[in-house]
Amino acid sequence: MAQFEKEFRYLCRQINSLSNGQAHASYDNIFNHSNSSARTSISSSSSESDEPTSSLGFHIEITPQDGPYAHGSYIFRIEASTDGDYPEYPPIVSCLTRIYHPNIDTTYQNYYNNVCVSTVNEWNDGTNSTLEDILQGLMFLFHSPNLDDPLTSNITSDEKEFLKYVRISIEGGLIEDFDQVDIFEMNYGYKRYLMEQEKQYIEEGEQLDDHLVNILTREPNYKELFNADTLEFLMNTTSITHSTRHNKETFTNS
Repeated sequence: MAQFEKEFRYLCRQINSLSNGQAHASYDNIFNHSNSSARTSISSSSSESDEPTSSLGFHIEITPQDGPYAHGSYIFRIEASTDGDYPEYPPIVSCLTRIYHPNIDTTYQNYYNNVCVSTVNEWNDGTNSTLEDILQGLMFLFHSPNLDDPLTSNITSDEKEFLKYVRISIEGGLIEDFDQVDIFEMNYGYKRYLMEQEKQYIEEGEQLDDHLVNILTREPNYKELFNADTLEFLMNTTSITHSTRHNKETFTNS
């Protein structure tokens, strides 16, 4: 597995420039170091999947800065068998974060080998294919999801409706008939982004817009997420009175 480790070390050195600051990689399971708010939107344990135990892998977290999935964060596990067949055979790519995406199937709590990415499908025996190609393929999926060739039939083919559902899945809400767990909890990366935004607003003494307040206060435990100054600021914002409903009607109207 020397080639796998060599490519991983190279990827770690170059990943910031390769992803324009939108990704980072670690041998450690990023999930294990995520805070409690992150764990609500990530697979609870890889041991619950069919993941093989004889493998060498690492994790990549991608946080798109723009596009349909802007400011959401998603964790992937990239692994190769320790039997020594890398790079002859492509690595297995698994998304551990629940997502609404035509080419990533996390429906029904499927968190193993659930990503359809061209750089894996077109793997060239390691001759011209590397872990860097895997990263580029994943980045491409977030900016150009392929609705014409979906991995799961649960995704709408209507582009306008699709974009609406993507935002619901990130901001938290209900997507009818998606899978047996219809309500998406707010994506942990997006929650982190909002907390950074509200901190900046308060430091600059600016008024939060209604949409941001609505999202910030949508979580039932939102009072536990922010400091005293933030809560006072939010409580003095008039729109808070109509933004704290956390039920099916609110999700449907989001």
